[in-house]
Parts: sequence; C-alpha cells; structure tokens
Amino acid sequence: MQTCQFKLKGTGPAKFHLGCDFFRDEEGVLCYALKKCIEKILDNCRRIFGAWPKPTTSPLVNGDHPELDTSELLNEDDQKLHQSLIGALQWVIQIGPFDIQTTVMSLSHFCAMPRQGHLDRVKRIHGCLSKMRHAANKIRTGAPDYSNIPVKMYDWECTCYADAKEEIPLDAPKPKGKPVTMTSHFDANLSRPYQW
Repeated sequence: MQTCQFKLKGTGPAKFHLGCDFFRDEEGVLCYALKKCIEKILDNCRRIFGAWPKPTTSPLVNGDHPELDTSELLNEDDQKLHQSLIGALQWVIQIGPFDIQTTVMSLSHFCAMPRQGHLDRVKRIHGCLSKMRHAANKIRTGAPDYSNIPVKMYDWECTCYADAKEEIPLDAPKPKGKPVTMTSHFDANLSRPYQW
C-alpha cells in the first residue's frame, strides 16, 4: 500500500466561507458577518438603480400590506430584476440577518407577477441591509448567564396552548456532550391580527 503526502493550502483559522467573514472580537469570541456579501448586493443595487439604497431601520413601513398593492404590474425585464434581487436576499437570510426574513419571504410570493410597489419594497430591504452591513453574529460556546433577567409567568389557561404538553419519546437516547442553551429574540404581539 502506497502513502501519499499532499501540501494543503489555506489551512489555519477560517477567515471567509460561504459568503461570511469569520473573525474573533476583542474578547476572543468567534464571530461571522456578511460584510462582503452585503457590500456586493448593495453594489449591484447601486449599479442597477443608479444610486445607493436609502438607509432605513426597518424592512417595511409599519402597517404595510404588500398583498394589497395595486400599483402597475412590472414588465418582463423588471420582473426578472425583481426575481434576481429576491433570490440574492434569500441567500442572505439563509446565513445571516434574520430580521429581514419575514419581509423577504413575503415579497417572494409575488415573483410570478410583481408590481412596482413590490420592487420599491425590495429596494427598501436593501436600504435596511445597508444600515446593518457591519453587524455580526457571535458564536459563544459557554452557557449564558441569565440570572439577572426576570422570569415572567404567564397564564395560558385561556389560550389555544392551555393543555399543551411536550412529547418526549420514551426511547430517546441519552444526550452526549455539553448542554446547549438556545437564545431567541423576538418582537411580536401574537394577540393582534397578523401584520406585515
């Protein structure tokens, strides 16, 4: 049996992978950001529309309903443009900014027959991306300390979750490795009607 040795390129700490920049912050925590990916998308937007997108803090105007849009239907070329821009944004939300996810997926429903108002909303999403282009996600391996966060108790008796119980299989394997704490941040009011 013959053994071969190969010289490897690009070994060492990850710096760039699948459109993400990897780096460590001042505390040594591994971070990833989509700076290059977002810059490329924004540059494409500037090239297409002739100007940088106007920075915004939210992907949609409060109370906006894209499904009620009655503006003019786009021509075939602008339809393709809308589809291309939505496709690029779908890639971005797969690996990074989750706060534009609902808006991107909502506007993707109109790819078959988008209107001018839908394309304008896609431009606004680009403006939201430009505002947060330097944001990064941190990958921490230690358990977070939530001891100073008050725990709110809710009465679920008058909701559809009143009798909900977690189903755990009796034959579930014993967990291995360190425990994992998942942390989610949300901004929603489920008692109101659905809003875009």
